[in-house]
Amino acid sequence: MRFICRLALIGSIAISPCLAQSSGRGPSTPEERNKAVQTARKLQMDPLSPDAQADREWLVKWLIEVPDISVKLCSSILGDLGDSKTGKPGALIATMLASEAAFVIENPKKAQDLEAIYLAGLDGSLNAYQSLRKADPAYRVKHLDDLLSMREEGKLPRYIKDAAKKCK
Repeated sequence: MRFICRLALIGSIAISPCLAQSSGRGPSTPEERNKAVQTARKLQMDPLSPDAQADREWLVKWLIEVPDISVKLCSSILGDLGDSKTGKPGALIATMLASEAAFVIENPKKAQDLEAIYLAGLDGSLNAYQSLRKADPAYRVKHLDDLLSMREEGKLPRYIKDAAKKCK
């Protein structure tokens, strides 16, 4: 089973129940789910805070271990985020993952709706991008600026519908 799960990781990041099978732990607790949602909110507001790295590490480890929460991160939705040495691209991708997890936790009936999950993840990343821009006005990513405009115009659902086809 482990080999099949690894194949699912090619092309996009998938954190799913098949990975959790090897951890041997039970389902997530209400406290953990609450922490995951709060982590997503914190990462959207301040993706480079001093404790953000530890928060991201906890969240990813937790998603790998729990058998009852799964997300699939389609990073191509964000496009090219530029130089990874700044830490900002990684922070935006991690915020996308955290925002997807928060959406699944808060909307369990939509846990299989990939487009809704991707939209929630993108929205969280755009919030984080705006936070980064406030802290560093020189930081600009044209694609994300375009996505912010699309969000203001209500066009993100259509964008997600098209972009999600690359990740299936």
